[in-house]
Amino acid sequence: MTPGHLNGGANLEPQSSESPYTIDVNATTYEQGKPIEVTVKGAGYKGILMQARKKDSDDVTPVGTWTNPPNNTQLVECDAPDDALTHANDANKDEESVYTWIPPDDIAGIVEIIATVAETHDIYWVKIPSSEISPVEDGSGAEMGASPSMLLMVAVFIGYLISNRK
Repeated sequence: MTPGHLNGGANLEPQSSESPYTIDVNATTYEQGKPIEVTVKGAGYKGILMQARKKDSDDVTPVGTWTNPPNNTQLVECDAPDDALTHANDANKDEESVYTWIPPDDIAGIVEIIATVAETHDIYWVKIPSSEISPVEDGSGAEMGASPSMLLMVAVFIGYLISNRK
């Protein structure tokens, strides 16, 4: 998520200081297909790249999709259609820009939103995380999304094992 920004032919390095931007989410849990609002807060900025990813995973594949990007931003494809968003131009973005993330159809585990925010072409911060977003549980300890038929099969199998114990 590091942009290839150049200055005089040399790569510009991201800022090492703490980011003045925060990535806030309006929920601590997610359900399949239920939108989550993601707000980028801080001084106006010119560029952004944002994805949802599995937390604490080496897998950098984005999860879920984005929808209805605000002015001056657009949806892009990293691994699947609309799985990331970025700036559409270098116009200043609002100090509190709100984006909409749609969780995936299959449970992805704990997720966080990751953003690279460019204050200007030369000044940017990478991999700014949101707080974590966990899948909703159904009360049985199983994450929502386990199909009823799968749960029924497990229950029948356990019943079979119990009835055949000697």
